[in-house]
Amino acid sequence: MNRFLFILFFISVNMLSGQIDSDSVMGIPTANNNAEMNAVTGANQGSVLYNIAQKGLYMFDGTTWVPIAGNTGNTVGDIKYGVQTVDHSGWYILNGRNTSSLSSNARSAANTLGFTSTLPNANNRVLKHPGTGENIGDTGGQVNTTLTRANLPNVNFTGTTSTSGNHRHTIPRRTRTLRVFNNVDSNVTSFANNGTTNTSTTGNHNHTATVSSGGSNQPFGRYQPYLVVNTFIYLGE
Repeated sequence: MNRFLFILFFISVNMLSGQIDSDSVMGIPTANNNAEMNAVTGANQGSVLYNIAQKGLYMFDGTTWVPIAGNTGNTVGDIKYGVQTVDHSGWYILNGRNTSSLSSNARSAANTLGFTSTLPNANNRVLKHPGTGENIGDTGGQVNTTLTRANLPNVNFTGTTSTSGNHRHTIPRRTRTLRVFNNVDSNVTSFANNGTTNTSTTGNHNHTATVSSGGSNQPFGRYQPYLVVNTFIYLGE
């Protein structure tokens, strides 16, 4: 940062001293794009260069090149939403395309991010921070869900059958009218005017009851109200 401040001070002094010609302007190292900038090796922490594609100054923090305050340049791997429908200004739409279809610089940047064969496909997806066991670029979830029995609460169904059940049993003897003479037929079985006679217990039977669930096995969406836009990743120009 001290080096950057010195450069600004030097330029300011020259501007105050009079007209500056092209030979008196002190330049700083440049990189044509992010891929060329990230390929720089052996840079010391605090080194500064100008990124032509980003039109801004970057400083090396010992690990990576970061925009200097006031520089609105983008970094490879940045994600944004937009209503644009095509690639623009180093931003590439995430539509699952092969990286071989990209420019050489964009393909190199995609490779550094781990996308060596295809870009992620953001179609019908929202962004999510990785959880346990997940990696950048993984996809999951589903647009629609169909409930199964295991997803439902345990419900007890009750119902009633119709009262139709009138039936009869056959008594294994017929009735007849007997006239008793001289007490000869005193042991003949006959029905009396009172008392009861049991029939057989054959009467067990089944009723079929049908309970309708009312379901039609239709899947349902799980989106909250949304606005449709495209998802882009910055890979440089």
